[in-house]
Amino acid sequence: MYLTHNLRANIQEWKNRLARASFGQFGAQMKYFLAKIEQEKLLAGMLAELSTKYQYNDDALQEIEQGLEQGDDLSFENDAQHAAFGYQFLKYLIKENGYESLNLLMMFHGSGNETQNNIIEQLITPFIYYLHDKLDNSNSTIYLLEKYKMRTEWFMKKKLSTLYYAATANYEQIFEDDLRLYLFDQGIDYPFSTPKSTSGRTDIVGEIHTDNPIVIEVKIVDKAKNYGKNRIKEGFAQIVKYTGDYNKDFGYLVIFNMDEAEISFEFPDANHRFPPVLSYNNKHFYFIVINCLETASASKIGKIETLSVTEGDLI
Repeated sequence: MYLTHNLRANIQEWKNRLARASFGQFGAQMKYFLAKIEQEKLLAGMLAELSTKYQYNDDALQEIEQGLEQGDDLSFENDAQHAAFGYQFLKYLIKENGYESLNLLMMFHGSGNETQNNIIEQLITPFIYYLHDKLDNSNSTIYLLEKYKMRTEWFMKKKLSTLYYAATANYEQIFEDDLRLYLFDQGIDYPFSTPKSTSGRTDIVGEIHTDNPIVIEVKIVDKAKNYGKNRIKEGFAQIVKYTGDYNKDFGYLVIFNMDEAEISFEFPDANHRFPPVLSYNNKHFYFIVINCLETASASKIGKIETLSVTEGDLI
């Protein structure tokens, strides 16, 4: 189950609960809503980065508050700035007035539930839309990579294994070429191999001509070639740098497992969802393992070996 799909559904449910709250329960439901949002590292990281990009200090927010009370209108250069303001102004109002007094503020005043609806629509809805958009961008890439994982493991494993063991060098290039062709067939324009950035050359950058490129690093795990946990650590370090170079919130490390050991990512708040995700420096990194080794039937495998990877191994 996709982490981002779950989060989209959860965000909408939390917002619906807030919208259905009675006058007396609105403050408590607002506290619940924000707690749920900020407990999710993925969402909290997005909002933290957004608030850093479009930062409003208390003095600026106080001035805006006074202007709104006098009937001033606000304008924003884009939806992201609107979202950043909504989130920070909401937090400011709570700090100054408390949760229980939000629906008493005159700047949002209306009859019946109009005050609460005004708060939701003017402050919360902009950053909810922003989170949905960010999650949609990530979810589509996760969908494609999960589909590629199934395609490879079900249909292409034997072909790729044969090419891999016949090669004498450039092993990762075999898998990069296959993944780039797949991405192109799925409608990702120009999935370049190794375009140069300030940190070096990442393996695959799709949609490089757009404002939202997809950054993918490819690594192999194969004990016979001494490609172990060290390769995953190297790949993570590289993808962290490349997401910075391309100003991306998300990075993807695709690991082709040519070993009999199962790779297990033991990250905080993993919740056993696909794919494992690690949040670092307000960015989010997904780990997609493709088991590409041709093995014996399940009845003949015997004891299962595990290669465990923790957050401490990578950071």
